[in-house]
Amino acid sequence: MQNELDSFEPVHISVMLDEVLQSFAAFSTEEELFFLDGTAGEGGHSEAILHKFPNSQILLLDRDSQMLQRAKERLYTYQNRIYSMCNNFSDFSLDTLQVSSFARGFDAIVLDLGISTFHYDGSGRGFSYAKEEPLDMRLDGVGISAKDVIARYPEKKLLDLFWKYGEERWSKKIAAVLVEKRKKVKIQTCKELADLVAAIIPRKFWPPKSHPATRIFQALRIEVNRELYHIEHGLPQLFSMLKPGGIFTVISFHSLEDRIVKNVFRDWKQQKSASLLYKKPLAPSEEEVRQNRAARSAKLRAIRKLGLDRTPI
Repeated sequence: MQNELDSFEPVHISVMLDEVLQSFAAFSTEEELFFLDGTAGEGGHSEAILHKFPNSQILLLDRDSQMLQRAKERLYTYQNRIYSMCNNFSDFSLDTLQVSSFARGFDAIVLDLGISTFHYDGSGRGFSYAKEEPLDMRLDGVGISAKDVIARYPEKKLLDLFWKYGEERWSKKIAAVLVEKRKKVKIQTCKELADLVAAIIPRKFWPPKSHPATRIFQALRIEVNRELYHIEHGLPQLFSMLKPGGIFTVISFHSLEDRIVKNVFRDWKQQKSASLLYKKPLAPSEEEVRQNRAARSAKLRAIRKLGLDRTPI
């Protein structure tokens, strides 16, 4: 087992690690701190935090049990300082966690709202338009799949979905063709769907640096996993577990996510519950984008919870 862990190679490169750590600059590296990684993924952000703050402990949450296991494997050398729970961050509460270390809440919380590279390259669940995989897209195996959405949603609902969550200008045409197509044959794989969308959108209107089905796949993934719902309901839930003086950082990857985070953080500021760490969101460095194209659309926002001064435990 140890030999396997020694050779563990992460598939996903966590974005904006330096900026996340920069957000925690007010903390002493010698303090005993309690962190929550609400979207643990493969554990990249947690690894950086555990290394930077050697007296810290961290709770790993992820709705995908496969990802959580990968994070635990990656963080094996820190096993006496990590705790884990397979749960969506919007459904989590301290009452369900039987760990006394976190009973008083968290000094800092990190959310990375992106989808892991592993989901595209290795999960086999149909996130990638380039593969012949079942059209699933569920992060936790619960609820309807992307195949169900394509097969069952009425044309108007498909149109609204593609426009609202994908901001796809060809939504009406795509929805109409899909409804006609499914009368003759079931669309079962991600490549079948991607090829169909590519055939619908005239080539001169294809985006220059991405597949023409990218926005449709985004819309389906958001719908299947109720991603925006969980952000809207999860942010206040987590904020209630943050200690006064604690830091809350959120990394988003598209405008729909970022708009929710921006508005919620603004409301907390107006209510004098929190102060913004940055007037504008941080963006990845040019060097990071060159090395990791997945970082190109990332934005990091951070707030500090107001109240009594936070004191070391």
